[in-house]
Order: sequence, then structure tokens, then C-alpha cells
Amino acid sequence: MLKIFTTQLNGLLKKIAEQEDERLEDAARLLSQALVGDGHLYVYGKDEMTAVTAEALSGKEKFEQAKPLTLSAVPSLASADRVLLAARSADDPELLDLISKLYEHQIPCVLISGSEKSDAPVTEQVDVHLPLPLHQGLVPTETGDRIGYPLSLAALYVYFCLSLLMRDILAEYE
Repeated sequence: MLKIFTTQLNGLLKKIAEQEDERLEDAARLLSQALVGDGHLYVYGKDEMTAVTAEALSGKEKFEQAKPLTLSAVPSLASADRVLLAARSADDPELLDLISKLYEHQIPCVLISGSEKSDAPVTEQVDVHLPLPLHQGLVPTETGDRIGYPLSLAALYVYFCLSLLMRDILAEYE
């Protein structure tokens, strides 16, 4: 089971790297704007995606200008600020409300989410959407079910890709 999981996980991460290469670059450029200027990088993660928030705010290589985001804080954000959002689903009602408020206040944002739906309104209101191509568990069981759904692990991979790209961009400004 572990070998199947590891093989499938490697395939998932490779697929993300290949399919999202340009969007990762776009997202990194957008988020770096806050760190180069006078802005802050606000981070919001819902449910298991708080792993991304924890890494961005408390990880060994955290960004000093990173802050947690709450819905009530949106009106106080400045135009120099940028937001990174992470959620299990792009059609989560709480997430949609937050994105709507950010859009209303013209705050640029990047969304990492699972289960992309082509008709999800979120894609029109975020600057960059990084969908995670994981719709079910990676390991088949004897009963036909699938287990091992590492969405937060995939989101962390995307976060680290963004972080590395952002550090490259920031190094150019030094």
C-alpha cells in the first residue's frame, strides 16, 4: 500500500509541476509584489489547508511580512497587500464570501484549491487559481474504495513552489 501511495503521490506532484508551471510563476510574481513594496502577504487556509497557513506564518522559512487573514480584516487591507488562499474546494461558501470581499476591495489574491469546477465563480474573482488535480484517494482498497487523500500535502507542495519562486524574485531586487 505504501509503495502505491508513494508512486501515485510522486505522479500527482509531477503533474502539478508540469501543468501549473506558468500559473505558479504568475502567482509568485503577484505575491512577491507585497514583499518588495510596503505590503503584507496575508494567508488564509481552511480546514486541512491550515497546513499552508502554518507553514507560511510559522515555518522555518516563513516570510516576515506574512500575516493571517480573517474576513473582518479585509476592509483594512491596503492596495499593496496580497493574499494567498488555500481551501479544499473552490466552491466553499465561506471561501466564496472571503473572495468576494477581496474582489470588492480590489485586493489581488491567489487561490490554491482542490476540485476545480469550470463553472465555479471563484475563477473570475481571483487573480491566479492553482487547482489541485486530486479528486479521490490515491490507493485502491479491496472493496473498490480509494483512500489516502493528500490534498493538504499537495497544497504544501504548491506553497513551497511559490515560496522558492518568490525567493528567486526577491533576490533579484536585492
